[in-house]
Amino acid sequence: MAQIAATASVVAQPIKPTRLFGKIALPGALQIAPFRQIWGAILLIHLSRWVEITVVGWVIVEATGSPFLVSLGVFARLAPFVVAGPIGGAMADRVNQVWFIRITTIGRVLVAILLALALFTIGSNLWLIYTLTAIGGLFASAVIPALRALYADLVPERELTSALGFESIAFTISLIAGPIIAGALLPFVDAPLMFVGTTVAYSLAAVAMFFVSSSVADTARNSKTKASHKESRSGLFKSLAEGFQVARSRPMIVAVFAVIITADGFAFTFLHLIPIFATDILGGGAGTLGALWSLEGAGELAGSMLIVGWLGKRISSPGKALLIAVSISMLIGIPLGLSSTLPVTMFLLFSLGVSASMYVVMQSNMILLSTPNEVRGRLIGIQTMFFIAFPIGAVVVGSIASVFGPHVAVVAMSTIGLVLIGFVALRFPQLREQMSATR
Repeated sequence: MAQIAATASVVAQPIKPTRLFGKIALPGALQIAPFRQIWGAILLIHLSRWVEITVVGWVIVEATGSPFLVSLGVFARLAPFVVAGPIGGAMADRVNQVWFIRITTIGRVLVAILLALALFTIGSNLWLIYTLTAIGGLFASAVIPALRALYADLVPERELTSALGFESIAFTISLIAGPIIAGALLPFVDAPLMFVGTTVAYSLAAVAMFFVSSSVADTARNSKTKASHKESRSGLFKSLAEGFQVARSRPMIVAVFAVIITADGFAFTFLHLIPIFATDILGGGAGTLGALWSLEGAGELAGSMLIVGWLGKRISSPGKALLIAVSISMLIGIPLGLSSTLPVTMFLLFSLGVSASMYVVMQSNMILLSTPNEVRGRLIGIQTMFFIAFPIGAVVVGSIASVFGPHVAVVAMSTIGLVLIGFVALRFPQLREQMSATR
């Protein structure tokens, strides 16, 4: 197998133990002050995002009761990844990443304001909701490459899994708390007022990012080679093309992309239909919807904490861990799709969250460690482009559910996905080997 070239972070220094209240040593990447500050802002952003997602899903299911239209909302939120992800990746390699994160956060504030105004003045106009959701998706997808490329510059290579694990923890804490907050408030608070709340939370996150010194990104950029400086002055589309060339030249990257397409298209299809299962199958309301989202988030939090605290540094083959995580997710999807009782559904959703956390962390970890510093943003941008499989899967499973019911839709997609991931494992044997790095 060809050696996987990995470039160590050039600005990250050995971590000196940082203590909370003078007693408790902070773990891993949280010992680095700029990472802690960014992590706090990201926690607020994710929390706002999950409240927003839950409210939008509830508005659509209340207005239509249609599995297809609920899934179309998922498509609108995630389809922009195919365009904004690669462009955001190219920008992350060209501009100050901290400023880029600030600007995209301000964009989310504006979208939340428009959602509140739209529902206050127009009501549940689905196409307006879809449009604003898609615009929000543009900002959400464009910022991912800047964040992850910045992590790779801020922390030592040995703590990169930790940094990605803490990002997953921020995501999953929000996935737990956001839907619970939304589900608890929706019976008493109108949807437009909920978006006023997300506007405030996004605004606080934007303010928090201004406490992060932009010089940390400048330091990382100035530490790169002269060749990368010359490359950064090339045109945007040429820069994008160079990123695709790097991706195609590395079999491990191609293999990871194949896993992403398969997993996002088939492994998590139950998530698209949670509003339908909450109301039509389980006979619940907004509280049940929030609880289901939160149980999946609790599983992801447990998995992320396991990765950060113990498992991450013990994985010698990230590719094998990635394949196992996706396969388990497909297997869980079959009984999950068949479930009609709340306790069983909640347990299986928690289990799905545990496997999902490993999947999310390992895919980004492999890409960041397999590419040089100067193209990391672009490779993560290309990675986000393949997330298009998730909204496409949402439309497919929603269409099947509309004709044959949600049980058949989820079981069929999970079964097909399990077969496909087996094919990917056979087609790319390097995924099952230990990942060797050369300087």
